[in-house]
Amino acid sequence: MIKKSITEPKFGRIFAVRFLISLVVFAILASYALYRLDDYVWQNVDKQREEILKRIVEVTKTMSKEDPDSEQYKKDLDVLKCKIAIYQNFDHSYVEVTIKDKHITVGDTARFSIVDAKPDPNNPKEAIVKEDIFFIENMSYLDPVNGYMNGMFDERKQNEMYDKWARDPLFDNAEHVGKFDYFRAHRLMTVYVNRETRTFLPGMVKVVYMNREYLIDCTPADTKGYEMIDFSKEPNYSDGTYIWLNYRTSPELTSADFLYVIVPDSELDTNEIEPNEYLDKLSKGLMSDYGWYIGYTQPYYPYPPVFMLAPVSSAIIIAAAIVLAAVTAFVFAIVRYQKDKTVWKIFEYRVETTEAMAHDLKTPLSTMMFYLDNLEESSEDPEKVREYAKTLNDKVVTMDHAIADILQFSKGESGKAKLNKEEVNVKEIVTEALKEFPEMNAEIKGGDVTLMTDKKVLSQVILNLLSNCDRYGRKDSTVDIAIDTDALTITNKTDRKYDDVDSLKKPFVKGDDHRGSKGTGLGLAIADNDLSLLGYKLELSSGSDEFKVKVKFKS
Repeated sequence: MIKKSITEPKFGRIFAVRFLISLVVFAILASYALYRLDDYVWQNVDKQREEILKRIVEVTKTMSKEDPDSEQYKKDLDVLKCKIAIYQNFDHSYVEVTIKDKHITVGDTARFSIVDAKPDPNNPKEAIVKEDIFFIENMSYLDPVNGYMNGMFDERKQNEMYDKWARDPLFDNAEHVGKFDYFRAHRLMTVYVNRETRTFLPGMVKVVYMNREYLIDCTPADTKGYEMIDFSKEPNYSDGTYIWLNYRTSPELTSADFLYVIVPDSELDTNEIEPNEYLDKLSKGLMSDYGWYIGYTQPYYPYPPVFMLAPVSSAIIIAAAIVLAAVTAFVFAIVRYQKDKTVWKIFEYRVETTEAMAHDLKTPLSTMMFYLDNLEESSEDPEKVREYAKTLNDKVVTMDHAIADILQFSKGESGKAKLNKEEVNVKEIVTEALKEFPEMNAEIKGGDVTLMTDKKVLSQVILNLLSNCDRYGRKDSTVDIAIDTDALTITNKTDRKYDDVDSLKKPFVKGDDHRGSKGTGLGLAIADNDLSLLGYKLELSSGSDEFKVKVKFKS
């Protein structure tokens, strides 16, 4: 098995992998959310469709019991045509109603109504409502409205926009849906009506759209045979007088294209039968047994995707999925990157430390091998034998100190050192340590400071710090030692300035950058570890001609 090498982690690569995984997960969740959204939208569509169809059935039932020549039948017929137009416009479908022998269908149409409500003299709380409905003679009379301002009020375009926006759940209670104003109104200011044929010709049309009013002249050249009504001068009518433009955009379907047929049973309750059964009964003349029946599509065209019915909600779901995937990937990538980076740093640290340690041990060993070879050749020269023996002894001592430092450093890093805390005087420890450097000029400032700590560990730290001063400080300078309750500060003059002074706390880093120089480069590293064990902190600073070490007793 080949051991996998440890390389420096790349955040971009880690993030990319986790983003792809998160994207797949959130894409599945988004697909489910879109499925639920689609189901919600179509439930609302079906509910509205059924409600409109229910009204068509109710009017048809009533008309099946009325005299076709009666005035009430004619009025109900107008209402039925309005309901059919609304249904066809709502669902792009086709409806055909048969009442006895009369077939009723509605193509593209527009209508307006005159509503007159008066109090009921027999019941003041109720009103007597009279409504006269008129249908446009020809839809071409509304071309000026449809073409106004590049078709801004074209009903077909408005309906397409409605289908695209208005069924989005976000706009259930909105007055304005995109550019479609649900409360858009086309008010007839002047109109020409034929009461016998119940048809009309438009005159001046006022369109109220997005809280603005537009006046459009649709008056035809020939209005002969029509009575003009000026609603702008008759406020009693204006509040109830609107023109509703209902376009059916489905193709010209026939009963053969019906998906559903409603027929009454003996109690005039409605039942649906399949188209094949309907066509079979129709060919055999059996449909004449019923007073009425209705055929309709539901709907004829393929169901549009949820992206068309609820584009804003769909876009929010998709955008949320992408954003959440990115955020999730970023969080997990940060965690993994930090973990991998820590492993890599430990690996690099181990490699660098091992190389430095091997180099520091190899140098005295090489020297010892050299002198041993010379010692064998100079066995007859006592003076050289003594010289070589002394050098070998010095190198053995150097190696012994190096190994001792390495073991001390390893012990400190492991955190396994046992502390024996007692009350110690910092000034006494400093004074005792200075005895190891009789040639050092040192000045101690500050009063007596007592700490509850491990005397042996603290003494070793101070000894290492003074050893650095002796090794790298100017020989003719004075080492300033300041002691107070917060810290111990040691300042010595030096000819070197360190740009990255904290790097000196790393193992095997020497102040003069030479591996073969005196010392192991572990002094400050050991001091830093030992002070951490004691709960203290080591701070280093380097100026133009001085080097300062501060042991902070309080953080």
